[in-house]
Amino acid sequence: MIWLIALVLFLQMAFHWLLEPVIRLLTPLFELTLLPWLLAITGLWLLAGHRNRDQP
Repeated sequence: MIWLIALVLFLQMAFHWLLEPVIRLLTPLFELTLLPWLLAITGLWLLAGHRNRDQP
């Protein structure tokens, strides 16, 4: 029983140490903090219009 408790604690610590950088990287994506910037860039791209391909 003690081995089971030790194994569970070890696995929890290992997953915490291994996944913490991934969680820190993906948190802004999941919180949608980049969404206003993406919308602004998309809006500017759409408002910029298209090039006139007939004239150089």
